[in-house]
Amino acid sequence: MSYEAYTFPHPVLGPLTGRLVENDSVVHFRSIPYATIPARFRPSEPLSTIPENFDHRPHRQFTEYGFACPGRPHDPSDLPGELPREYDEFKCLTLTISAIKAQLDTISSGSLEQLNHLQKLPILVYLHGGAFTEGAGHISSMHETIRLASFSITDSSTPTILISIGYRLGAFAGLASQDLLDEAVENGDEDIFNQGLFDQRKALLWVKKFIGGFGGDEDRITVFGESAGSMSIALHLLADEPLFSRCAMQSGNIATFGRTLRWEEMNGIYDKLVESVGGSGSSKGGSKEERLEILRRIPQEQLWKEFIGIGGAIMEAYYGSEGTFFKKLGGVVPVYSNHVELTAAREWVDGVIVGDDFWEGYVFRNGLMHGKHKKFVKMFKAVFGEEMGKKILESYDIEAGEDVWMDQVKFFVRLMYLIGDLFFQQPTAQMVDGLSKVYYHPERKNERKQKLFRYQFNLPNLWPGTPVSFVSGHHYVEMFYQFMTFRERYPTHRDRFYQRQSEGMARLWIAFANGRDPWDEYNEETGYKIQICDDVNGWHLRTREEDVERSKDEQWGERRYKQWELITEGFARLVKEGGEEKVEWARRKLWDMEGYMDDKDFVFSFGKKED
Repeated sequence: MSYEAYTFPHPVLGPLTGRLVENDSVVHFRSIPYATIPARFRPSEPLSTIPENFDHRPHRQFTEYGFACPGRPHDPSDLPGELPREYDEFKCLTLTISAIKAQLDTISSGSLEQLNHLQKLPILVYLHGGAFTEGAGHISSMHETIRLASFSITDSSTPTILISIGYRLGAFAGLASQDLLDEAVENGDEDIFNQGLFDQRKALLWVKKFIGGFGGDEDRITVFGESAGSMSIALHLLADEPLFSRCAMQSGNIATFGRTLRWEEMNGIYDKLVESVGGSGSSKGGSKEERLEILRRIPQEQLWKEFIGIGGAIMEAYYGSEGTFFKKLGGVVPVYSNHVELTAAREWVDGVIVGDDFWEGYVFRNGLMHGKHKKFVKMFKAVFGEEMGKKILESYDIEAGEDVWMDQVKFFVRLMYLIGDLFFQQPTAQMVDGLSKVYYHPERKNERKQKLFRYQFNLPNLWPGTPVSFVSGHHYVEMFYQFMTFRERYPTHRDRFYQRQSEGMARLWIAFANGRDPWDEYNEETGYKIQICDDVNGWHLRTREEDVERSKDEQWGERRYKQWELITEGFARLVKEGGEEKVEWARRKLWDMEGYMDDKDFVFSFGKKED
């Protein structure tokens, strides 16, 4: 593919060369390094300059993509046009910027007077998903931010800078153990564990420090992310310093984590990993240095496979007491029971979008097809109690008797809805309902307050030949629309209906980044307005009451508000019975899908079964 290069003299970083794209309106700087990694599992070190020998590309040339963190091998045939990827754990901490050429031109050639009157542009920063074990949104053609940046100029004359960042994944990011803690103390490292999240923080700090040189406004940063990206945003909301003023959380928050891992569990995972690669776990002798050397010398691809093979954390979290994100929480651990309260206290955020997809649980399909009705019902009622468990099960049309036969296909479908709701949609409903009570202050209308916006997405996956072909509202399906990268591939019937919905989503998120209300707020005064995108009406606004009535006759099914309320009530009862510990115990039981499987070879891998 041919392109014209554009070199921009950044006032601090120096000359940077990117691609001139979208009718010469956008400059795409690919894979600019923001940090380096001194050793596997060690904290990344922020960069204040452009290093001469970061990767294989010529110095200051950012016309080609760099590397992704090792994860699930990517098959470019999954999506036509997706580029092959290269993986390198030490060269993956990069970010990609879609800058506005007119703004760069002014900075490059403008007089001092012009620069003093330069209107800084808002920024949208994307955090990719992938269960914290895979994903590469910062180098993916599917997630390219070029068209969003161009659309911000042509559609509404609100030029917006777009950025996507890469971060470490899997064992490279999430491993924790006494060995690593001891080593960190010896090295004087302050950022201990959760290295992928610390990487994200350093990328956001890089943006705040240097985006002004691209003509961006460091005080108007909006972060958006899907699944693990959204869960990351929820964690940044509780971290030590504000790094953005607005955020859009798409299908994920702290309550989406399968479980909060304990210290002994993390050490157990570490020991199993050491043993699986041919070493001895800490319980079998050997020195700390020997164990770490074993893990650091194996190839990166092998480490990823071994970590997944031993059941390494997928959609799970560890919050240690040393060097974690949450020093200012005073030892409080963010979990299902308190995350809304903790989030509401972050008054530096002035706007939050919270939403999900209609059938989030379809992502669990490969695991749940092994589920056994009788075993599941027994486990479920043991968690919520006979009465409450029966209510919830029957609300999903699942036979609640342990001795009652239920058709396996019907059970499988209902189970996908229930498990998806437990870990995605009920936490979303819990968050928006909880925040709406705090963010909206009718007696303080003249004072600053946070704004809350609710959406639900229910368009189909349009691509034949995939496990999610033509499924409406499956987990992450909005990614096929949000970036407008598949615009030419959408069906053209119904006056280009799907292209128009893609553009509609871009328009809403860009408006939000520019400080406007993308639609009516979600609160009691508005009737709890929800922006919905479906296959009949496209993007449209409903009150919750209207949504309840209208969805009863819609082909994909009734919105499950009553089911979410029952789950919320069930967890509230558990809080009364045994506090946060009882709730965390319950969520562990519900997350442990092997507890109601007969397939002994079952390995949960977020919708896919490993060979």
